[in-house]
Amino acid sequence: MRIIDAVSGMTRAVVETYRLGGRAVRAVPLVLAIAVVPEFLQHIMEIHLGMFVSIEQFRALANDQLRWGFGYAKVAGFVIAILAVARFWSIGSMRRTLLVPPMTIVRVVAGMIVGLAAAWPFMWLGKQGLSPAINVPLQIVSTVIQGGFWIYVVGALIEDPRVTPRRAMTSLLPAGIVLSVLTATAFGPAQALHMANHKLAMGQPLAIVWALMAFDALWVGLFAALVGSAVFVGVKTGLTWKGWTVRPRDLDAAVERADDARRFKIQPA
Repeated sequence: MRIIDAVSGMTRAVVETYRLGGRAVRAVPLVLAIAVVPEFLQHIMEIHLGMFVSIEQFRALANDQLRWGFGYAKVAGFVIAILAVARFWSIGSMRRTLLVPPMTIVRVVAGMIVGLAAAWPFMWLGKQGLSPAINVPLQIVSTVIQGGFWIYVVGALIEDPRVTPRRAMTSLLPAGIVLSVLTATAFGPAQALHMANHKLAMGQPLAIVWALMAFDALWVGLFAALVGSAVFVGVKTGLTWKGWTVRPRDLDAAVERADDARRFKIQPA
């Protein structure tokens, strides 16, 4: 029964992730633009450098400093868009999504710092050439610690008061598994198409390259929407030590609140 519950629960979570990811394109296009615009600007630079002339040319220019300058902005925009999508689905207000309270920022940063500090000794020991019998358990402990603090960081970001440090490292710790699986389920196919689009552009006429890169920039927006939705669903629904939670009502309520805010242009508290 537990196995059936786990499979059905994960299936529901995956469906919910893709459903919300698609809806985010219409609900928060300005948030997704944070990922789309830097991506397209980097593609303009890549086309200007002639990177799509051939695969050899692309590899030769892959580490161009100017390209990487745009690349850093692209990665930052992608991560911000992911976190903003997750926050929007929880809060339901576009304005409050972007205007993060100072104490929320403090909790997020503190969670990241403490989580890395707690996991660092185990990661360090894992690099000391110890035997697999010792190293594997150390890496498992490190992963568990990071997973728990990641649950707390996301919970703090989406302002879910139920996700306390204690619960993140105890009853909610198995949700880290769900969060990881959902993120991989959203990230994997989107990244595969993203890479395939680049390969398809190699050696094509300039007009086709421009069309493919314009599509790719828009695709990155959907990419961010899917991963951001996966983060939200992974924290709001997930496995606990007591068993699988079946689509809690607060997940539906949060999405309905976001829909109402967008439809009636209100700012929920």
